[in-house]
Amino acid sequence: MNPTRRRDISPFRLLGLSIYLPSTLMAVAQMALLVVLPLYIIEFGQGLSVAALVFAMRGLGSVLVNVPASLVIARHGHKVGMMIGNALMAVSAVTIAASASTVVIAAATLVFGGGMGTWLLARLAYITERVPNHQRGTSLAGLAGLQRFGMLVGPLLGGLGAERFGYTPVFLAIGVFALVTMVVVGRFVSVTTSSDAQCRPLAHHQTPALSGLLRVVPTILARHRHVFLGAGVFTFCLQLVREQRRLLVVLWGTVVGVEVDAIGLIVSSASVLDMAMFPVAGYVMDHWGRKVAGIGCITILGGALGLLPLTGTTLAYLGVAALAACGNGLGSGIILTMGADLAPAHERSQFLGVWRMVGDTGALIGPLLTAMVGSLVVALGVSSLIGLTGGLVLWRKARETLAREP
Repeated sequence: MNPTRRRDISPFRLLGLSIYLPSTLMAVAQMALLVVLPLYIIEFGQGLSVAALVFAMRGLGSVLVNVPASLVIARHGHKVGMMIGNALMAVSAVTIAASASTVVIAAATLVFGGGMGTWLLARLAYITERVPNHQRGTSLAGLAGLQRFGMLVGPLLGGLGAERFGYTPVFLAIGVFALVTMVVVGRFVSVTTSSDAQCRPLAHHQTPALSGLLRVVPTILARHRHVFLGAGVFTFCLQLVREQRRLLVVLWGTVVGVEVDAIGLIVSSASVLDMAMFPVAGYVMDHWGRKVAGIGCITILGGALGLLPLTGTTLAYLGVAALAACGNGLGSGIILTMGADLAPAHERSQFLGVWRMVGDTGALIGPLLTAMVGSLVVALGVSSLIGLTGGLVLWRKARETLAREP
């Protein structure tokens, strides 16, 4: 397609069937798994610690797969990468449904996380190739909005399905969603583009040996050290704070004395507010700049976590939860957009693989930080400080990646 002509096409028309439809299906399936899986482990008679450990396998799988998946995508293309990710999620969901062993379920969850990471990375590389810079903020904010839609619908369907039909049909349904997504991707995603072909020489030399695979990370980090010391630090901090928000807002509700059902209602209401912010985020990123959206997001989010220990009533708790949701929503798609902007064409997949690995590591470390400090107040304070530090680094050390029209 002619690049000039591509600029005249709405990103929603360009990506509607190829990306937005399958992303909606997988968002619902993934979010359903997040709610049902730990409850399923507890149903086996395991404790909360085991349930949390199995749950963490999903994030670990995503962290581990980013670089290997980037080499597969560079060699075989975006479509193949997305379909491999969908297939892995389908197989692992069916395995969870068929197994009565916690060890097997944990291994399948690790594979599910790997499939999810492969799908997300290939999807981002595809969007980066297809959508011009000045439309990426809107495109990726819309994608983040669909993810938040999944956060609303997935847990509801998963919980109702498990209550009415049992856990096994829910996991089978998640597998079906992944298979349907794979079919949609196979039908509507275009073939590998020229930029991926330029990445193949690097992938060819580094794929065969494990030592070569391990060299990808330090090579990319060294080659783009200024990017990762600025925007990369921001990405790490933002993902850590976002994961802490998901965990600590719920836990602090129990400290305040809010009933469990009320906490669920407050969190769901905050999710609606979060999702409603994605058009604002897209506009800000494409008109005012990525840094404005990123600094606003992480500063408000970090500040809200710092305010949470000061709340002692349900109303105050609700207000801070809403503030955190607004901050998080203002950054809808910010990490995806900055990664797409910064990725060099000649090694796009490898760069995005390391970029996602940095963010996923932050998300993985967040809950571990809470477990180590053993105090919600301390965890909230440290997380708030990390968030504010990330905003400062983005402001001082990262360049604006929005390409201004002349």
